[in-house]
Amino acid sequence: MKLGKIILAASLCFGVANAGDFVNYKALSGKLKKEAKANGTMATTAEVKAALASTDWAVVDVRTMEEWQAASIAGSQRVGREAPEEMLESIVVNDDGKFTKQNLIVVCNTASRASIEAKAFREMGFNTVKIYSIESWMDECNPTVTFYSKKENKDGNKKKFGSFYPEHCVDIKK
Repeated sequence: MKLGKIILAASLCFGVANAGDFVNYKALSGKLKKEAKANGTMATTAEVKAALASTDWAVVDVRTMEEWQAASIAGSQRVGREAPEEMLESIVVNDDGKFTKQNLIVVCNTASRASIEAKAFREMGFNTVKIYSIESWMDECNPTVTFYSKKENKDGNKKKFGSFYPEHCVDIKK
């Protein structure tokens, strides 16, 4: 019995001594965003606009459905948080398993989740993966699309309510 307790105590000590330090979400995403700024993989608004117009790029959003419906970039595609790697395949890979778009800009609110997902997307074989925050998009007075409304839009479709500018930009865009 005593030997069993000694072995248990020794294995616990060994496990604790050899365990890696836990890196929390804020620290990990902060580190990854800092690296993105340093290595040029933090996208600019101009790059997002160019990617939206390009056939070689996909702009994908990794936010929740509620965040996406509240404000999104027109032309971007939601891959969500649940299984974004699987959803992404339907957007950038053809039936033969070949890339149709080899470059990505990954969007979320502050680029934190985007920075973490970008790591996985790079490992999937994309040529270029950049990250971007929708907050930057709005801060620079670009319109966002919202899907919240019971009113019909001009096309009679109740799903899309329209494009809106952030409050601080309303006077600029009039």
